[in-house]
Amino acid sequence: CANPQMINTEFVLSFFGSLSPEASLECLKELLSRNMRGNMQISTQVAAKYNEQIGCDALIAMYESFKCYEGLYYYLGQIVNFSQEANVHLKYIEAATKCQQYKEVERVCRDSTVYDAEKVKAFLMDAKLPDPRPLIHVCDRHDFIDEMTGYLYSHNLQKYIEVYCIKVSTQKTPQVVGKLLDLDCNEDFVRGLLNSVGHACPVDELVE
Repeated sequence: CANPQMINTEFVLSFFGSLSPEASLECLKELLSRNMRGNMQISTQVAAKYNEQIGCDALIAMYESFKCYEGLYYYLGQIVNFSQEANVHLKYIEAATKCQQYKEVERVCRDSTVYDAEKVKAFLMDAKLPDPRPLIHVCDRHDFIDEMTGYLYSHNLQKYIEVYCIKVSTQKTPQVVGKLLDLDCNEDFVRGLLNSVGHACPVDELVE
């Protein structure tokens, strides 16, 4: 454990197959407590291979107890594309954010149909990512338009409001404009936004 370069990966993976889930978890904790950086790779391989036997919630809790977010990211990265567990997708988004793997955060927010949208939205708003596109994907897909607009406006991210209305969802421009008016947004910005969207904006909804 103290010298991870001496560990035979195939032997370790086979060895864990002979253990009970409880014993496997204890051995993984021992690996991480002895040399977290050195043993992180083998621990993530074991965790992914025996994910079903040990249980993803227990493995997630283990990595979080060590604040080993890089390990959590690599472990969940091996199972997230196949998992139907909402918590796996949420925790992968959280771990990827902590590891500054923002492209992965955006990919899962854009493509996953499994995560709890309310929880992911709340996490992303608290995380204040340097690029709000993951949040925009979640809000667009799950119709949190008012909250998205309020967040972008309050954080001086008006350029993303323009991009959203012009390139992502012109049909939701009336909702965006309505929220901007509620927020006493500068009229010139609203007028410029409508001019940019042009005839693609649903007029009846806008008037209403």
